[in-house]
Amino acid sequence: MAKAKARTAMRMTALSLVLTAGTAGATSLSELPTEVLCELIDEADKTEQGHPQKARVLSLLLDDKREEVRAQVAQAMGSLWPQPVGDAAGELRRLSRDESDSVRVSAAVGLARAIERATAPERIDLVCTWALSEDPDERLALARALTWSTPVFVADLVLEQLAQDQAAAVRAAALAAVARHFHENSAAYARIVTQCTADADPNVQKLARALLKRARA
Repeated sequence: MAKAKARTAMRMTALSLVLTAGTAGATSLSELPTEVLCELIDEADKTEQGHPQKARVLSLLLDDKREEVRAQVAQAMGSLWPQPVGDAAGELRRLSRDESDSVRVSAAVGLARAIERATAPERIDLVCTWALSEDPDERLALARALTWSTPVFVADLVLEQLAQDQAAAVRAAALAAVARHFHENSAAYARIVTQCTADADPNVQKLARALLKRARA
């Protein structure tokens, strides 16, 4: 009972800091236990879209020193769509370039959630913007996000581009996304996969050949 009361008190303290915080508040938040902050992020994630407290919680914890906290923020960022508040798009981009791989993966989940929540025209804009990024981590986040089954009108064109990306990790992730969307346009995706069977990276080659074999079965 005492432990539960203490956690509730810490969560209330965290919420109070969020509502009043400037830089000093953000510093105070970073001193709270990871589990308390993760609970706060989870509550913010479930808060209705457009609530000012939602974006504030996520923005204040964006640069937390703990990757577990940043990873949860990255996933929750997707819940700010379809009308992202403030610089949510820029903040999600930053998280996709995080030094931690787990945070980068979580940012891809956040992007996938954003794509899922967006309208059809907004999806096209969101996907094309990330596909044209000069940063390979952002393009990788998009390729990973497209492994979700959310329909995107330009998915075949974008995945064809990503399957020819300079970064092997992006090409491999693009093939994983192709596998998820193959049934939507089998002719176009078969062409993409066939081209990847001659890829310079052995892993990409292997993925492409396995996918082509499965498609022909």
